[in-house]
Amino acid sequence: MKRKVTVVVSVFTLIISANLYLMNGNAAKTVAAVSEIQPYANQTGYKYKEINGRLYKRLWSYTYNRWEEPNWTLS
Repeated sequence: MKRKVTVVVSVFTLIISANLYLMNGNAAKTVAAVSEIQPYANQTGYKYKEINGRLYKRLWSYTYNRWEEPNWTLS
């Protein structure tokens, strides 16, 4: 009888520890996915170039890697 109780307790312990391991594994994946840094606003800045001694600027989006202004404007 004592041996049966020990076996039953051992089986339940293994089942509970397996469930906790699987739950922690999923929780760790969820936390890792959420913890990535995501900017809330579009990060922009001006790019400059000089043509024939005149300085031109154009707005660049660092977030989307694209131009935000259609043309170069005189600075």
